[in-house]
Amino acid sequence: MGKVTYVVEYEEGKEPPVYSDMEVTGGRLTAVMWSDYRDDHLLPEELDIIDEALFEITHEKVDSDSHEEIMNKLRLMTQ
Repeated sequence: MGKVTYVVEYEEGKEPPVYSDMEVTGGRLTAVMWSDYRDDHLLPEELDIIDEALFEITHEKVDSDSHEEIMNKLRLMTQ
């Protein structure tokens, strides 16, 4: 079964009611988050710390392509 994630912003106090198993555009709602998902993203400074630590720990053990793939995934958590 395919899953699609999207975020809809509503004016404060005008959010629609949401309930378990409700239908959404032809699909079934399986998860809801009542907060801004971006609140838990890494700050750019935190990403820099992780990048430096990863480089120091793994520069001899992990190839540069793998390092870049990991960092690209971490960057998604800062947007």
